Amino acid sequence: MGYNFVIQPFHDFRKWETEGYRTRDAHFFQQLEKRKDVDNIIIINRPLSLAERVLRGDSIKNLGTFIIREKLFSIRKIGEKSYVFDFYTPDFFNVIIQKRKWWDTIFRTEKITEKIEFGLKYLNIFEYILLIQNPMAIGLSERLNYKFLIFDVIDNWLEHPQMKSITPTIRSNYAEVEEKADLIISVSKNNKEIFTPDHKKFTEITNGVDFDKFSVLGSVNFNTDTPIIGYIGKIQERFNLNLLVRLADLNKNYQFNIYGPLLSLKKEIKEVERNHQNINFIGEVPYEELPNIINTFDIGIIPHEVSKFTQSMNPLKLYEYLSCGVPVVSSKVNGVEGISQFVSVCSNDDEFIEKFSELIEKLNYYDKNEVRDSLDKSFSWKNKTQQLMNEIIKYG
Repeated sequence: MGYNFVIQPFHDFRKWETEGYRTRDAHFFQQLEKRKDVDNIIIINRPLSLAERVLRGDSIKNLGTFIIREKLFSIRKIGEKSYVFDFYTPDFFNVIIQKRKWWDTIFRTEKITEKIEFGLKYLNIFEYILLIQNPMAIGLSERLNYKFLIFDVIDNWLEHPQMKSITPTIRSNYAEVEEKADLIISVSKNNKEIFTPDHKKFTEITNGVDFDKFSVLGSVNFNTDTPIIGYIGKIQERFNLNLLVRLADLNKNYQFNIYGPLLSLKKEIKEVERNHQNINFIGEVPYEELPNIINTFDIGIIPHEVSKFTQSMNPLKLYEYLSCGVPVVSSKVNGVEGISQFVSVCSNDDEFIEKFSELIEKLNYYDKNEVRDSLDKSFSWKNKTQQLMNEIIKYG
C-alpha cells in the first residue's frame, strides 16, 4: 500500500491546464504521479467564486473524465491515479470586499472541507498526506482528517509587495503552519526566519529542472549579427528595469528579449519600449516553447532587485538557462551562488554591467554542452521529489 497525497498547490490546476506544468508545485505533482509508492493524488483547486465567473469569465476546463459533476462541486480523473476537486461558490460581494483575504475565508468554510472529505470517501481514500503550498489555504487543516501535514514555503509572502494588504492574515497563517505542520519544506533556507528558531522540522529543498525537456538540440546564437540577451519570468517589483535600460544603452547592437507576464511596471515598460529599439517585452509564452526560446539566447540574465523577498525565492530560470547551455549573469539573489562556473553573480548594478561585458568578450569560447554539464544532475525534479519523500519517511 502506497502513499496518498491531497495537494492544495501554490497555483491551482486551472493554471497548469492553460500555461503548462512550469511551476514548482506542478513539477512535484508530475514526479509524484510517476512514483510506484504513490497510490493516489488529489489536487484541491482554489474555489471559483461567482464574482470571478461574472467579472473575469473564469471557468473549469474539461480535461479528464468527470466522476462527479454537481452544481457546486466536481471530481475529474486526469490520470491513472490523479484527480482534481473543483468547487464553485455563490460568493459575490464577499469576494469584492475581502479581495485576496477571501482565499483564507473560503478555505476555512465547512462546506469546502465537507466536500473534500466526501470526495475522498467516494474514492476510498481514508489515509493521506496533506501538502499545502499556499499560505492562504492553511485553514483546510482545521477539519480535514489527514495523517501528515506538509507545508511548502515557495516564497515569503510577508515580504511580497503585492500582498501588503493582507499581511496580518499571512502572519497569522504562518503561525498556524508552525503549530500544525509535521514538516516544513522551502525553496530557501532564509525562510526559516518566518518561524521560531527552535522549529526543527524545516528543510530546504531548492527548485530543479527537467533536464530532458531543456536539453534541446541546436546552438545558442553565437556569431550572429544581433546577439540575443534573454530573460524568462514574471515582470513585477523584483525586476530591475533601470539595470535593463543601462545594459541596453551600453549594448545597442544586442537584442534584449524579455518573456513573461507584466504584473506591474506597465507604464514604465511602455516608456522603455518606446525609447529603446533593442528592448522587446514579448509577454507570456507557453511552457512547451521555453526550451526552444531559451536556446536562442546568447546570455540569460536575472536582473532582480536584492531584497528580503528575492532572498526568500529560488529562481527556476537559472536551472533552465543552464540546462539549455546558456551562460548566466545574475544579481546576488538567493540560490544563484555555487551552482555553476557559468553563472556570474553580481552584488550591484555596476558589477552586473562589468561582468556582463566580460561574458560578452568570452562568448565565442564557450561550449554549449560544457555549460549544460556544469549543472549537477542532483537538480533534477525527480531528485527533488525524492528529497521530499525522504523527509516524509524521516518524520512520518
